[in-house]
Amino acid sequence: MPQDKRYRSGSTAAGGGMLVLWLAMRANAWLRQECLSLLPETAAEGMGLVLQFLMLGIPLAVTIGLLRRPAAQLCPLRKGQNGSLWLVPAGLVILLGANLLTQLLQSLLTEAGMPTPAPLPEEPPAIIFSVIGSILLPAVMEELLFRGAVLYALRPAGEKLAIWLSALLFMGAHGSLSQWLPALAAGLVLGTVTFYAGTLRWAILIHLCNNIIAWVTTYFPSPLTAILLPVGLLILGGIALLRLRRMPRWAPMRGNPRLGVSVPLVLALLLLLGNALFPTV
Repeated sequence: MPQDKRYRSGSTAAGGGMLVLWLAMRANAWLRQECLSLLPETAAEGMGLVLQFLMLGIPLAVTIGLLRRPAAQLCPLRKGQNGSLWLVPAGLVILLGANLLTQLLQSLLTEAGMPTPAPLPEEPPAIIFSVIGSILLPAVMEELLFRGAVLYALRPAGEKLAIWLSALLFMGAHGSLSQWLPALAAGLVLGTVTFYAGTLRWAILIHLCNNIIAWVTTYFPSPLTAILLPVGLLILGGIALLRLRRMPRWAPMRGNPRLGVSVPLVLALLLLLGNALFPTV
């Protein structure tokens, strides 16, 4: 098989996995709407966690299966070469800025404001399921799928293009216009950190910390979470960005942009972005 064709199959694998993700998201939304409402609260939370795992796990399995043939590789979970705890607050402060900008734009451009989150369950088992489903599962599974598989599948097109394409797919998978800017910022930050560190560990940790902050801020509003936490994060993030300037610079690997384009990838990108623009479920 010619080398270009082998490398292009990485884009096809990424697109195939994202098409499966789109179908899984449609099925997940339908099942939640039609079936979970008939179950008791705890059972519904548990079944929702299973559905979320399948929604992310099936596309991940498909993408890995398709990647077994091409030359593209999965992102390693080893220690990496440029790891630093300063990556965490530096990444979080950028995500915080994207969220604050989204809230500002939402208040200026619409009267509806930010969407109301689902209420926190009252039963302890349901709360545990909510924590796993809102914090732990997305941080691990989404990073394995979008950065671990998709980002590295697109690497032959060049690392910068791979970051942008995977970030756009990540943005589209968050099917709400209010989540687009934070999701795009997260995709760009986490993709850059993954290539810079040479490992998926730091992206998972940043994603996990971001989910914890978002969950606590949503369900336990107070002056501590509304004012002190963002201010403290801004200060710590500013220090982190200054400290990271002393670390080795990242030199993106060049590639052939044509190798990042395939029919499945373009179709998947259009369908995922259409989730927010034209919701059907």
